[in-house]
Amino acid sequence: MSRQLVVRVTHHEEARCAVLTVEGDIDRTSSPLLREAIRGLVQESRPRIVLDAGGITFCDSNGLRTLLGGMAMTCEAGGWMRLAGVRGPFERLLRMTDLYGFFAVDSDVVGALRQASEGSAPNPE
Repeated sequence: MSRQLVVRVTHHEEARCAVLTVEGDIDRTSSPLLREAIRGLVQESRPRIVLDAGGITFCDSNGLRTLLGGMAMTCEAGGWMRLAGVRGPFERLLRMTDLYGFFAVDSDVVGALRQASEGSAPNPE
């Protein structure tokens, strides 16, 4: 049974970015919700996004495509997207697909916000 996707946005003015907290399954039916959340932030001129992935319980190929598209959207708008709190099945999926090193990954949101406020470019491993 699928766990409903919940997406929350918190703005962090000191780090000049938004934290997008994602909880639940990212799949064919829920991917549009995440895509629209990212698109909305970019359209609001907030293309610097920390995606708190600690609550992701499942992600399929549609979810991966949404995350890659989100990365492209933020970069095209002059921003970036960092992943924070990647672990469990989601981390295994990123490593198995060789995408773990493609994304800038921080151990938690605090570390990602620190990187953002220091102005560090999101250099993937």
